[in-house]
Amino acid sequence: MEEKNIIITTLDLKEDYGILGSLYVIEHLTLSPKEEEVDKVLNILVERIKRKCRDLDGDAVIGCQFLRSGAVERSLSISGTAVKIKSKS
Repeated sequence: MEEKNIIITTLDLKEDYGILGSLYVIEHLTLSPKEEEVDKVLNILVERIKRKCRDLDGDAVIGCQFLRSGAVERSLSISGTAVKIKSKS
């Protein structure tokens, strides 16, 4: 079975949609992360939030925000709103 492509955007969509719920994912970093590790963790976060959206039968995650936080910025997180595009229902 082909995996559904989920749209990830920091903005809104120009399509009519129904809101499914808020999503949040966090991942921890090493003490002094290198750029490659941060990139890898960002990719992991995006894939995990896409999976959560698919679990809700959503089509997109809108209003995504990335945050680096914790003592000496030791974690990365992504949050957004899962939506179902009405024209795809």
